[in-house]
Amino acid sequence: MLSLLHKTKGNATPQGKPRVFFTCHPADLERSLDRLCNDLFQAQNCAVYYTEDMTEEIGEEDRTVQLEQMNLFVVPVSLKLLTIPNRAMDQDVPFALSRHIPILPIMIEPGLDAVYAREDKFGALQYLDPEAHDATAIPYEEKLKKYLSAVLLDDETAERVRKAFDAYVFLSYRKKDRKYANNLMRLIHADPQCRDIAIWYDEYLTPGESFSEAIRAALDKSELFTLLVTPNLVNEENYIRTTEYPAAIDSGKSILPVEMEATDRRELEKQYPEVPACTSPEDEQFREQLLYYLREIALRENDADPTHNYLIGLAYLDGIDVEVNRERGLELITSAAEADLPEAMKKLYTMYDEGSGVPLNYREALKWAQKLVDYYSNKYGEEHPQTLASLISLAITYGELGNHKKALELNEKVYALQCRILGEEHPDTVTAFNNLAITYDELGNHRKALELNGKVYAMRCRILGEEHPDTLISLNNLAINYGKLGDHQKALELNKKLYTLRCRILGEEHPDTLASLDNLAITYGKLGDYKKALELQEMVYTMDCRILGEEHPHTLTSLNNIASTYINLGDHRKALELQEMVYTMRCRVLGEEHPHTLTSLLNMAVTYGALGYLRKSLELQEKVYSEQCRILDKEHPHTLISLNNLAISYGKLGDHRKAMELFEKCYTMRCRILGEEHPDTLASLNNLAYTYGEMGDYRKALELDEKGYALRCRILGEEHPDTLASLNNLAITYGKLGNYKKALELNEKGYALRCRILGEEHPHTVASLNNLAITCGEMGDYRKALELNEKVYALRCRVLGEDHPHTMASLNNLAITYDKMGDHRKALGLKEKVYTLRCSVLGEEHPDSVASLSNLALAYGKIGDHCKALELKEKVYTLFCRILGEEHPHTLISLNNLAVTCEEMGDHRKALELKEKVYAIRCRILGEEHPDTVASLNNLAYTYGELGDHRKALELKEKAYALFCRVLGEEHPHTLISLNNLAITYETLGNIEKAKELRAKLDAIQNKSEIC
Repeated sequence: MLSLLHKTKGNATPQGKPRVFFTCHPADLERSLDRLCNDLFQAQNCAVYYTEDMTEEIGEEDRTVQLEQMNLFVVPVSLKLLTIPNRAMDQDVPFALSRHIPILPIMIEPGLDAVYAREDKFGALQYLDPEAHDATAIPYEEKLKKYLSAVLLDDETAERVRKAFDAYVFLSYRKKDRKYANNLMRLIHADPQCRDIAIWYDEYLTPGESFSEAIRAALDKSELFTLLVTPNLVNEENYIRTTEYPAAIDSGKSILPVEMEATDRRELEKQYPEVPACTSPEDEQFREQLLYYLREIALRENDADPTHNYLIGLAYLDGIDVEVNRERGLELITSAAEADLPEAMKKLYTMYDEGSGVPLNYREALKWAQKLVDYYSNKYGEEHPQTLASLISLAITYGELGNHKKALELNEKVYALQCRILGEEHPDTVTAFNNLAITYDELGNHRKALELNGKVYAMRCRILGEEHPDTLISLNNLAINYGKLGDHQKALELNKKLYTLRCRILGEEHPDTLASLDNLAITYGKLGDYKKALELQEMVYTMDCRILGEEHPHTLTSLNNIASTYINLGDHRKALELQEMVYTMRCRVLGEEHPHTLTSLLNMAVTYGALGYLRKSLELQEKVYSEQCRILDKEHPHTLISLNNLAISYGKLGDHRKAMELFEKCYTMRCRILGEEHPDTLASLNNLAYTYGEMGDYRKALELDEKGYALRCRILGEEHPDTLASLNNLAITYGKLGNYKKALELNEKGYALRCRILGEEHPHTVASLNNLAITCGEMGDYRKALELNEKVYALRCRVLGEDHPHTMASLNNLAITYDKMGDHRKALGLKEKVYTLRCSVLGEEHPDSVASLSNLALAYGKIGDHCKALELKEKVYTLFCRILGEEHPHTLISLNNLAVTCEEMGDHRKALELKEKVYAIRCRILGEEHPDTVASLNNLAYTYGELGDHRKALELKEKAYALFCRVLGEEHPHTLISLNNLAITYETLGNIEKAKELRAKLDAIQNKSEIC
């Protein structure tokens, strides 16, 4: 028989107290048992049972006999519990779930939400977190007390239950015979006349424990002493023979021996003098004898009394002086609820809403919540406090079912009623108003939520004062709302105010104050002030180190935040150094498979990519994705983020087909799991559009960009940062399609909006200005492009610094513009500066540095130094082959550039050889109709012309023109250039009439087209 240990408040007897079973991973027992027991005892007077050895196997019989009698399972949650096979997770929790015994998971490690929420772990089961420092949430202690009061009966209710019994029977048995005791209790209660008879038994007293007052009192009030007879009763000295049985004889109680297993009668009589003849449960006389012994008890005719049935139902539900029989308990409580007993209805609502004693069933909870509303409305009217409380429960349940519109309707009704009854400024009314704001937020109406949160904050300031905790929660909610709507300037103002208040009220080192400081840093980052964000994050990190220690999970999160800001500042090497520190410590503190550790590995992978180590980045991302699929499940949102990052990495490596495959997989799963309008789903739609563009299908890219922009406009509003990003993508795609006027129009709109919302110096605004400059250059307005590029460069130098990658990109754009304006020497000087900076900051083999070297080579070619150009281009091609691979788009561009220089140096046959290689690879990788492939076809045609094979050139140019017409359309600039090239070749071949015909067609298209 399993021997359970127990703990109680003040080491009191566990008898009669609600029974809590504590189970955990063996490694977590020492650090969590005493701590969590203390938490439980402060909230509720209960008894906590556990096994000393958490690896001890619990047999099926012991589970049925002992664990099924528990009222609650408490499970401390750690990564080991969730990922390493153990009894608690693999056997105890499933047992509790199968018996519908409430389970209370309590987090003892941070960052486990993703693993915890897996369907094969705890799924949607709510947990409590003692370490949560969320000032907007109800404190852990209050949540625990509320939960325990809902699932465990308090002393007062338990006493009501005991008074409802008709009579008591004292059951005396050996602990070894517990299974027989359970069977006997069920047999007694199977008789309808005995249903309301309590059976007192010393369920978890340990052998040798003194004869307690509780036992004496129970024996005194019992009508019958039932002796469970087995050989265990006579084969050794025991507590029953020495203590309980003599006490029953002395008190003159009637004694009913029930023989559950054949026992030596002579030895029984010798050890238990005056024992009556035994009866057997299988004997037909058993029921008659039982009733005979209880014949003088006045059985009350109270089956029709709902309150009585409810209390007896609670007894069976929780095992109060009867065996646990949840089916009977539910039946009795339901009968009381159907007889309109409100406390029975409330109990059923709670049971179904929390899955306590029954399977979780929100629809059944909804039914009883509605019945409560109807009952209280009919009895007391709509304005009674009980009616309002039941309306609030009904609204919550509709929200749990995802019917936020119905929840909104009810919350509006509650608010209107409380306004009329209590007045607009009563705290309960303000809380109802706050619930309205929450529901609007859940419906995605962030603007309405903001409006209501603003009113809630104003009222709480006036009623409770600016420094009241509820007021500060409202202030925090307001800041969050403004952030969701993209108004980071307002969010900053409110976060500053909140931080100042918390410093004064709680002190600078309070966790809530540090959380506010961290929010401030994040908001500065959103506003593009990365230096200020870094300053604040370093403050948080320093205090976390001092207060919590360098390896505390919160401290490591602070260090990770600093690394992220270094990335925004363009210092990827520093970011990687910090990320590696975080990863090493998380491996040591949390383990390699902990979600936080995997997040660190993912961060490192992304930074390796930014530093140009694309293959290393891909390797790490594949490792993270594989681990998350195993630990979190393939469809978990965090796993989908990893899948998305994998796709991005394949795209950077030039494998756009693989990227497309993964992006489509990610988008499909997000649509199914999150819905088509979720921000993550829209981000996937954007990635799909981008990849279609990279694959040359600009029309499909435009279709998806327009869909994404329309959805974001409707959901987030036209001025939200994500919507402006979609507008920017639309402009880029129109540019790729050659519609530069439309691109310019959208870029100007985006720039104007970002100037007004974010300010002229925000990095996103400067990016919009940069896009404007590019579009002006594409339209041939190089002076305007130069003016804008100079402005962009100056802004980025001031805001980000000269060494930031974005600033270096701007300097490169300036050089390109000078090139287009014919000032090749000026362009060469700037390109040399960019190359030197990139080598210094990023290293010589970073893709951006190699791209700068390629630009330098082009610049030398433009000033006529073809030997230098050839030398540099050969170096570029060699580097790209090694870094990115021979088939990467950048490598193919460098190979094509080599061919051009060979041509410029008169080696047309070498140029042809290289161009044919480029064309063949592009056909295989991108397909014959990709714009880059068609461009290669044009390049080949040009070289055939230079070699004097004009008929071959004509054949290739006609094919290129036909492809451009089909892929890009007749009016695209690339198509028009192809048409002009065709006309030139016909002229070369002497077909002047055909050349004129083509030029006329070209003029007609250019005259009617809206494209510049």
